[in-house]
Amino acid sequence: MTTEAGTQGCLALIACKHHLEEALAALQGFDSSSDLQDQLLTLHAQVERMHDQLRRQAAKRQASLQTVPHRMHTTV
Repeated sequence: MTTEAGTQGCLALIACKHHLEEALAALQGFDSSSDLQDQLLTLHAQVERMHDQLRRQAAKRQASLQTVPHRMHTTV
């Protein structure tokens, strides 16, 4: 499953957020970078929403797995 927490999808989004945060930190010393910083913050928020969506999907899958009764196979 590629969208559960800790899998490649989540890890990739975490890495994206980290790189955007690094870019924001690097631009803080420049007076003329406010527009670019705003764009990076917007991108960071979009990636965060994607990450939240993956976490919600994983939680729903986990909850549905816990509520499905396991059938026992018996032979007569």
